[in-house]
Amino acid sequence: MAEHLTRGAVERLSELLGEPGWLAERRSASFDLFEKLDLPDPKGEEWRYTDVRKFDFDRFLPPEPRASAPPISDELAAKGVVVADLWTAARDHPDLLKDHFFTDVPVDEHKFTALHGAFYSDGLFVYVPRGVEIELPIETVRTVEAGGSIFPHTTIVVDEQASVTLVDRFTSGELSGPALCTSVVEIEARRGALVNYISLQEWGHQVHHFQTQRFTGGRDTELRSLAVNLGSAFARTQVESVLEGEGSFSEMLGLYFADSDQHFAQRTLQSHNAPHATSDLLYKGAVKDRSRSEYSGLIKVMPGAQGTDAYQANRNLELTEGAIARSIPQLEIEANEVRCTHGATVAPVEEEHLFYLMSRGIDRVTAQKLVVFGFFGDVLDRIRVPEVRDRLSQAIAAKVEGEQQLDVAV
Repeated sequence: MAEHLTRGAVERLSELLGEPGWLAERRSASFDLFEKLDLPDPKGEEWRYTDVRKFDFDRFLPPEPRASAPPISDELAAKGVVVADLWTAARDHPDLLKDHFFTDVPVDEHKFTALHGAFYSDGLFVYVPRGVEIELPIETVRTVEAGGSIFPHTTIVVDEQASVTLVDRFTSGELSGPALCTSVVEIEARRGALVNYISLQEWGHQVHHFQTQRFTGGRDTELRSLAVNLGSAFARTQVESVLEGEGSFSEMLGLYFADSDQHFAQRTLQSHNAPHATSDLLYKGAVKDRSRSEYSGLIKVMPGAQGTDAYQANRNLELTEGAIARSIPQLEIEANEVRCTHGATVAPVEEEHLFYLMSRGIDRVTAQKLVVFGFFGDVLDRIRVPEVRDRLSQAIAAKVEGEQQLDVAV
């Protein structure tokens, strides 16, 4: 009989990976938390409109041991750059890993982070020493099979005046049965560092995807993130930018396009903990068929964070009458010399816009593509990795040209 996500599976995973005692102990403690914690309640603000109280963990087999990382050049290795799986990092850089692994995202944040803490199986550790600039993006590819589960964990530490770009891809074909991904990303940028993190979620429509991303920026840092949701049956993405240093900057971009009966939920946090920091958030999404999306975003300005400049915008396009998009922007300000603005819109495509294009000889599907690309244009234009921008353009076109033609709501 196949084993599921049990304590025995936790112990066997740790043994197969040959983990040191401190990692094994953390796994066991995380599973204790998983068993104690209830599933999140949709009555709370953070999970509103997202009811997972009947989520069945017994549908999924435990993850296969994974201990691989993208290769790096000898030149970067000679400069002290570390790109390794967690278990290699635990052997070769134990003190560095202990100081940063699972320190920014609390294991007990909710039941899914506790489960991740027990079963993380596809870990990546990146350390960029002071003053080192990595020009080419580091790319990872995560995959899963029907009935399986995957728990990718990414820990990135970027030292002073250093820079790095990481592209994290989650991809599979259409699967014959359900699968589960629970991912955690924690990134620390030290004084003057630049970090660009891109998450591309392109799972098949049977996958359930949970991801928590947390970025911590020191003085004069530049943090840029892009969270993309295109695939999966259900995806909940939580992206948090914590600005701890004066003069730090965060750009948070999001792009999502749901069709069929997909359900996407996004939650963001712009936490200003130091004076004269800036955050700029733009999340845009489209929904069609019977799909739905939720966005909940909070700008939080802590006492003493004078001179904060924070902007938050969420725009949604409903392409068919059966699709639903919801948006909940929020402000929590405890300083008096700040500039904080937020806005949200949910609207259908204007039939007049399509008629105008079609009256000039453009067919309806092409007209729909033009409207959708115009809508997503300001997000796509801000993506700094050309390959990612091109890939997203192709994926958006494929969504519009899906089997079910859009019947635009009027």
